[in-house]
Amino acid sequence: MDIAKYFYLGVEKMKNKYLKISVATFVSLAVIFAFTDLAISQGYADPQSGWANFLELYGQLPGAFMGFLGGSTLLALYKIEKNFKSIIGVIGIFILTLFTSLMFWGDIFGAQALLEETNPIPPLGLGLLMLILTQVFLRRIPANQLGEYKAAAKVALTLIFVAGLLSVWSIKIPWGRWTYRDMLEIGDLSLFSPWYLPQGNTGHHSFISGHTALSFCVLPIVLLFKKNKRQFTIAWVLALTWGVIGAISRVKIGAHFPSDVLFGGGQTLLWFWVLRIKYNENKV
Repeated sequence: MDIAKYFYLGVEKMKNKYLKISVATFVSLAVIFAFTDLAISQGYADPQSGWANFLELYGQLPGAFMGFLGGSTLLALYKIEKNFKSIIGVIGIFILTLFTSLMFWGDIFGAQALLEETNPIPPLGLGLLMLILTQVFLRRIPANQLGEYKAAAKVALTLIFVAGLLSVWSIKIPWGRWTYRDMLEIGDLSLFSPWYLPQGNTGHHSFISGHTALSFCVLPIVLLFKKNKRQFTIAWVLALTWGVIGAISRVKIGAHFPSDVLFGGGQTLLWFWVLRIKYNENKV
């Protein structure tokens, strides 16, 4: 993927005022949080917060399900040919789609908090069942109708892996930032580091927020309503609101600092923008 090319095309297509507002807001918050991260968490965080703990377990479900729907749609539309590339392609889509299904059911069974105690059999079984039933349903829809959502499906499936997993963990591991609640647990706030100073692979992964990134992975839903301006706007507001709520919950529970969620959500928005141009969803 030529990221620079699609980024440039995105800049050309976006109205200048919205681009300037978005960039200015992001940069301003990044600068502010560079000096206020710890103070905000000290004043706001509550690791015992009920609603924030609930979202820690289940807040990623909508994003995972959006990726699952994207993969399922592509799988239903895939035309298998008798060649190696085609066979590898359908196997790849199947594996990625099944993985998003496992993410969904894994969260339902509390895998985020109970990794060691969670039995993998129920999520795997339900994941396969959901995938099979979804295929039965989608294949009843005429291909020309379902095909209208092919580009949106590509965006949804790609977004969850690129923005929700690969991008997040490629930053988390080398950054090595302690979370606020981990510092509280051992009673040592001197371990705090500002977001702009990577600490190396310390085993701590506060920067950037993966939960926030996955919360914003609901964004592809707006592409389903692009033919109706009012519905499109409502979908944008709801998707962004969900992402922001997810971000706030991470700060509330002490799992992340404000800058962690800013960059986690920001990079997902950026990837969504790039992927829309990449897959040229306006023509589908």
